[in-house]
Amino acid sequence: MKSILKNYLKDPLSTIAINTTIFIMGCLFFGSLATIGIVSEFIRDYYDPPQNIRHQHIQQHIDEQVKYDEMIKILDSINKKLD
Repeated sequence: MKSILKNYLKDPLSTIAINTTIFIMGCLFFGSLATIGIVSEFIRDYYDPPQNIRHQHIQQHIDEQVKYDEMIKILDSINKKLD
């Protein structure tokens, strides 16, 4: 094992060739992962388009106001029962 490693380190051309091959294979692997992720995102958006963020935000405020009003009514009823 040591002799293979020593020969590998002694010959600069084989070192460069092996390192370059490993680098290219890594780039291809991670590039393909990124491509699959990007394509799947486009496909998901095509079949289920995202809603307008502003509309979602306004709806969230409306929902929170309804919950707040219900909470105030419940607190008022508790206060009336305590009096």
